[in-house]
Amino acid sequence: MQGPIVDLVLLLLLILFFGLQQRRRPQVYFRFWFVGWIFVFLSYVAWFIQARETNFQPLQNAECFDFLLLGVLTFLMSLLAKEHGTRKIILCGLALAAASMVIVDTREFMAIPPLVLASGVLLAEVIGFSIAFMLIPKRWPRRRYGVLAICVVYGSALTAYAWLTPATNLDQCVVVEVLLCAAVMYAGSAGRRGVSGWAGTVGFAAWAGFYLLKMHPGNPAWLKIGLAEFWNFPKYFVGFSMILKVFEETADDKARMAETFRDLYEDFRLLYDTHPHPMWICNESRGRFLTANEAATKEYGYSIAEFQGMTMSELELPHDPEAEEVDSVLGEPAEGVRVRHQHKDGRVVWVNMVEREIVYLGQEARLVIARNITERLKLDRELSFRAQHDVLTGLPNRQLLEERLEQCLQSCRVEERRAAVLTIDVDHFKLINDTYGHLVGDECLKEVAARLKSKIRKVDTIARTGGEEFTAVVSGLNKASDAEKVAASLMRVFEAPVELPFGALGVTVSVGVAVYPDDAVDSTTLRRLSDEAMYRAKRAGRNRAAYSGEKTTVLDFKKPEAS
Repeated sequence: MQGPIVDLVLLLLLILFFGLQQRRRPQVYFRFWFVGWIFVFLSYVAWFIQARETNFQPLQNAECFDFLLLGVLTFLMSLLAKEHGTRKIILCGLALAAASMVIVDTREFMAIPPLVLASGVLLAEVIGFSIAFMLIPKRWPRRRYGVLAICVVYGSALTAYAWLTPATNLDQCVVVEVLLCAAVMYAGSAGRRGVSGWAGTVGFAAWAGFYLLKMHPGNPAWLKIGLAEFWNFPKYFVGFSMILKVFEETADDKARMAETFRDLYEDFRLLYDTHPHPMWICNESRGRFLTANEAATKEYGYSIAEFQGMTMSELELPHDPEAEEVDSVLGEPAEGVRVRHQHKDGRVVWVNMVEREIVYLGQEARLVIARNITERLKLDRELSFRAQHDVLTGLPNRQLLEERLEQCLQSCRVEERRAAVLTIDVDHFKLINDTYGHLVGDECLKEVAARLKSKIRKVDTIARTGGEEFTAVVSGLNKASDAEKVAASLMRVFEAPVELPFGALGVTVSVGVAVYPDDAVDSTTLRRLSDEAMYRAKRAGRNRAAYSGEKTTVLDFKKPEAS
C-alpha cells in the first residue's frame, strides 16, 4: 500500500500539471480541475493530520468531508462552465455544497432527530435536482435524465436512510451521489474517438463503488484488504482521464490548426493565382523566381518555366534621371519601391513593387507584388503639366514662372550674374480678335508663342502670363546691356508675317525690360518694373522696347505688313 506522503506528492504533481495547463490554455474546465484537485489535496492533508484529542475528531471528519465534497462538486460542475459561465456555475455549486455541508457537519457535532435529518437531506436533494434541471442543457438528454434520475432514486434512498437508520455513513453517501452524477456527466462528454470521457466515467464510478463497498459492514477480509490496497486507484484514474483529456484537446487543436492552415493555404493559392496584379515568389538569397501567378505571365510575356530561369534583377532597368522626375510627379511611394520593368517584348513600364518575407516549401522566400503605375504616371504628368502650363500654347503659366524666377534670382546671387525679366505684349491683339475671330486669334497666339520660344534658351523661361501677354526670364547676363540684345532678338522674330490658314498677318510686339540687380533684387519688383516699361513702350507707339528707369528705346525695325 502506498503511504500518505506518496499520495500527497502525487496530488501535488496533479495540481502543478493543471495549474500550468489552465494558465496556457483557454479551456475553462482546466481551471475547475486545478481548483478541484486542490480541494482533494486539502482533504488528504486534513485526514493525514491525526487528531490526538478525541474532541477534535468531529472537526477533522467535517474538514475531510467538506474539502472532498468541494473537490468532487468542482469536477462535476466543470463540464457546465462553458455553457453558463463561471460565475453562475460557482454560485450554484456553492449553494449545493452549503446545503450538504450544513446537514453533515452539524450531525458530526450534535445529535439530530431522524425526521429533522431526513428533512434536511430531502431539502438538499431538491436543491440538487433544481440545479441539475436548470443547468444541464436539454440537448444533452442522456446526461440530463441520468443526473435527474440519480437525484430522484438515490436521493429518495438517502432520505429514507437518514430517517430510518442512525445514518453513520451519511457523509460518504453524499460523496457517492456526487461521484455518480460526475460519472454520468463524463460519460456523456465522450466523443466518438475520445477515450478520456470513458476513462473519467470509469474512474468516478469506481470511486463511488469503493465508498459503497467500504460502508458495507459484512465485507470479507480479502475485500477489505483489496479496498485498502487500491483505495486511491479510482481518484488517480480520474486524474489520468483528465490528463488524457488535455492531450486529446492538444491533438484536436493541432488538427484544427492544420485544417485552418490548409484552408488558409487554399485561400492564399486562390488569391495568388487570380490576383489581378503580377505576383512572384522569389528565393530570399539570390532573388531567383520560384513561381509566378497568371497575371505575371500575361503581363510580362514570360512563361512560369522562363520565370524560374530568371532573377528579379533581370526585369529591372538601371536607375536614370527619369526616376527623379517620376518621384517629383508622384511623390515618394507610401510602401515598397518604384522601379522600371522591361517586358519580354521590350515594352518598359513603371511599377510599384512591394515585398514580404514568407516561408515557401520550407525555405525563406519573398512574396513580390508589382502594380503597374504607367497609366497613373501618365495621367499625373498630364495633370501636373496642366497645372503649371498654359493649355493653348503649352508654355509655362504664371505659377511656374514665379517658381523659375525665384530659382533664377537665387542662382544669380550665388554666381554674381545678371538676369532680365521681359514682359512682351502683342500689339493691337484685340483688333485681330474682333476682325478675324477668336479662333484666328488663338492660332496667332500659338505662332507668337512658338517664335518667342525659339529665341529662348532651354535654361531660360518664356511663359504666357495673360491673354496676349508673355513674360521671359533670361539668366546668366554679364552686363545690363545684354538685355537689349535679348529684347532685339525677340522683336526680330516678327519681321516676317505670321502665316495663318487664311493667309499672312503682320504682328508686332511691345517689350518692357527690368534687370537684376540693377533695377531691383526681388521678383515682385522686377515683374512690376518690367510691366511698367512695357506700357511705356506701347504709349510711345508700340513695336518697340522700353527699359526700366530709362527713356523708351525705339528699335529701327521695319514694321511687317499684312498680306
